[in-house]
Amino acid sequence: MSQTRSANPFRPGSGIFPPLLSGREPETTMLEARVARTREGHPQHTALLGEWAIGKTTLLMHWRRRLEAAGDRVVLTMAYPQSRDDFLAALAGAIAAEADGGWTTKVDLEVGLDVGLAEARLRKPVREVDKELRALLRRAARVGDRHAMIVLVDDVDLITTPGDALLQLRAIALELYASGVAIAFVVSASPGLFGSIRGAHEPLVRFFEPITLGPLSGAAARDAIARPLMDLNVTFDDDVVAEIVELSGGRPYYLQKLAYFAFDVAEAGRVGRAQFAAAFERAFAAVSQEIFAARWSAMAPVERRVVSVVASASVARPSGEIEGEAERLGVAPPATRQALHRLAARGHIDRLANGQRGRYSVNDRLFRRFLELQACQR
Repeated sequence: MSQTRSANPFRPGSGIFPPLLSGREPETTMLEARVARTREGHPQHTALLGEWAIGKTTLLMHWRRRLEAAGDRVVLTMAYPQSRDDFLAALAGAIAAEADGGWTTKVDLEVGLDVGLAEARLRKPVREVDKELRALLRRAARVGDRHAMIVLVDDVDLITTPGDALLQLRAIALELYASGVAIAFVVSASPGLFGSIRGAHEPLVRFFEPITLGPLSGAAARDAIARPLMDLNVTFDDDVVAEIVELSGGRPYYLQKLAYFAFDVAEAGRVGRAQFAAAFERAFAAVSQEIFAARWSAMAPVERRVVSVVASASVARPSGEIEGEAERLGVAPPATRQALHRLAARGHIDRLANGQRGRYSVNDRLFRRFLELQACQR
């Protein structure tokens, strides 16, 4: 039983985001340079790409705070599975609501949550919604001098047709740019965003210049654990910190979960290997329930068999080798190849380029453990 009376600094929603201050300085510097050029009349738009659990949402929140502190007007919205037209209508509502607040209240406006407002706007023709969105952005961006209007859209690939939505944002931005409006769009998505947008791939990649968000380095991950513990009466043994860093693979979401449960089992202000063993099982159960179970249930039966084959090895294997093992489980090679492409596009497995065939693995140690448990239960 934990004997510490200190508030757990890793608790989600506590206002402390451990990875936020560690290892994300290059991406932040790059984004702020683009916004500076936007203020000068040369807009640059950004696609923040990264796997799930890599910290995209946290980084967008950090950017919003920094840009607001610099005097820019910022809207942070979160996309949901919805049509392009529903998304544009809800985005117009979010911008209008933020503008009505005088750009002084820091409120997370989630696209689609304000049902009444969204439904009212959805009754309008699509062209009228587009026109209204342009007018709202033009008016908001012209408030004040030497500042920009920044629209942050999280998880844009959840939209039913993300390519159509991005093309519409591109058209709006180009029109506003022609009239001298300083505005920039920043969208976040999985690495496969542009790969799924076939015909529009090239113009969208050029317009929404990608910033790829990778795992934290070992030093940054250790700092993300150590810094929140400063001035508290709890310490983690060095080997516990090392194990958390290794298990997390540099993913901020995992770091926070593992550190949160480790902090809660501290005895006499210390977390050693024995305490962390119990904490790990709790953290793994939480992540499995929150993330892995849903991912598993959403997979087709063929995909489950293929991903289990991939996860059975800790190193990347050629697709031909995976196809052979899956065939022994009753999956034909063409079906295995299709499943590998789908699983990689969704971020469930990792693909290393090797000609046209590629090599595949599950580098996420926690997800691999979940898949191994699923295989044992069959």
